[in-house]
Amino acid sequence: MSNAITVEARKFIRQAIVVAVVTASAIGFVSGQAATATSQAGKVSFEYVTVQSGQSLWSLASELAPNQDPRDWIANVVSLNALTSAEVQAGQQIALP
Repeated sequence: MSNAITVEARKFIRQAIVVAVVTASAIGFVSGQAATATSQAGKVSFEYVTVQSGQSLWSLASELAPNQDPRDWIANVVSLNALTSAEVQAGQQIALP
């Protein structure tokens, strides 16, 4: 067994770091904004889809939001899921806008 980190492990680590930086930035931005706290908790739920082999965000946009501009739908999915790009892989679970 080698001590070398695989390409997949490096990619995962890189993505985890990017997500952590984006999350920290978002928290810093939100906490810097004036906010009104309430005692009411909002419940948010999302529908999820698991990406199948050969699927892309473009094909999912065509299938799931046929009456919407696919570029807008894809941008919403990328933002909602804190993706670093519009590329998805089979088996990946994504929240839908």
